[in-house]
Amino acid sequence: MLIPLLPMLAAVVIVGGLLFGVLPNGRHENLTTDIATGSLTLSCLMAMALLGGDLLGKNHGYFSTGQWLSSDSLVIRINFTTNGLTVWLAALWALLLAVISRFSIPALRQTGGLHRFCAGLCLFTAALMLLVLSANMVGTLFGWLLAETGGYFLVAQAYQRPQATENATRVLLTQRLGNIGFLLGISLCYAWTDSVNWAQLQASAPELSIGQATGISLCFAWAAFAKAAQLPFTPWLGRTLDEPVPVSLIMIHVGVFLIVSLDALFMQSPFARAVLGLVGFATTLYGFIVGKTQTTQYSAWLFAALAQVGLMFVECAFGLWTLASWHLGANVIVACLQRLTETDARLGSTPPQRVVGVRWYLLSLQHFWLEQITDWALVKPVRGLAQDLSYVDDRIIDQMIGLPSTGILPIPAFAEESHPAVTMPIAQSSGLAGKLTEWLSALLHWFEERLVLRHSSKQTSTYLRQIGYIINQFELLILRPRYLVLFVCITFLVAF
Repeated sequence: MLIPLLPMLAAVVIVGGLLFGVLPNGRHENLTTDIATGSLTLSCLMAMALLGGDLLGKNHGYFSTGQWLSSDSLVIRINFTTNGLTVWLAALWALLLAVISRFSIPALRQTGGLHRFCAGLCLFTAALMLLVLSANMVGTLFGWLLAETGGYFLVAQAYQRPQATENATRVLLTQRLGNIGFLLGISLCYAWTDSVNWAQLQASAPELSIGQATGISLCFAWAAFAKAAQLPFTPWLGRTLDEPVPVSLIMIHVGVFLIVSLDALFMQSPFARAVLGLVGFATTLYGFIVGKTQTTQYSAWLFAALAQVGLMFVECAFGLWTLASWHLGANVIVACLQRLTETDARLGSTPPQRVVGVRWYLLSLQHFWLEQITDWALVKPVRGLAQDLSYVDDRIIDQMIGLPSTGILPIPAFAEESHPAVTMPIAQSSGLAGKLTEWLSALLHWFEERLVLRHSSKQTSTYLRQIGYIINQFELLILRPRYLVLFVCITFLVAF
């Protein structure tokens, strides 16, 4: 329990000291350093002791500390795994993070923000230990989310620069998309196996049908792709170049750990393993080509590590689980050591035709426009939807409930008293449905002019024209592409 708990307590103490003024910036840095490095070192030593107990055969493989939730057949316990690959990775990552703290903290004394850095590093370490050692999916998900939060604080270390906070937000939101797959995978596991324990899922994997195994596998594969920066989630990795410690290098290997931990489940689904292979192969090519055109050592090493992670997914697709495990451990050691010994040197320019070819060189300079495509497909529609909701809230809902609004409903020019004779033109349509709609619109227009407007007051006419204008604006709004896509998605959800 103390392996993830000690770094968590250290993070809480440092954050509490900052909030209550006990640890003001620029003062008591030695105390903060001792708290952070001491907790990380003790966590590392206990992880090593746990690994030693496993090697000596003293561990029972499972340790439970109590029950967190019980509802009908859903029982979630606070339990940990004490043998196998998880113990090896816990000891390895705890050692790497302890070494990273020893190298990075002295360098940050000169740049400032030492308290924030120590709190973020301790939080990330605690989350990573909980993620690896937890024996149930809920605990792993909790560590999964905490690791994203700790990574956010470390990427946004220099928060005074707007670019740093923007990069950290992009990283966090991209990984949040993968959490959807994780939540769906947990739900399907409980629905089909009546359990949320990893060991129970592995034991029940041969009893699942191919469709059930494929559904659960694809959900967790989606989460692993987002965490490991596989296509199409790769752009977030390029935004972590300014982080003070190689947190992103460890994060991209967590996705591989999730896949390797579910080897029995993926062996039941050839389609899911084919998806792993295709995505891993495409990411390997992407990392190789983009890495060849980088101008700094760290960026080149970062994309080289990404290519290696893609190869691990390919190995998992072919069922080489042991090879993928050894590859995971070796690559994370090499990548972190390269980051710690990096000297910020710039690479010499190489003729593009001697590296990957001129056309591929030009594509790689723009990173294959992946980020621009993501902005067009996701960011722009979400921003448009937010603007539409804000418009509806300010112009309609606030007026209906009597709150002060930022504006009023627009009134068309032909609705003013100075232009009473101008009428709204009828749109031209094509096709049978369009002609029927056009005929109905003309009929209603004739009815409005001959029977309604001629026998009503000028005030009534103004109100009716305002209502008609509002309805036309709503129609134009609802016919935008993002809403049509939303309606199609709702239709599929209802159908299936």
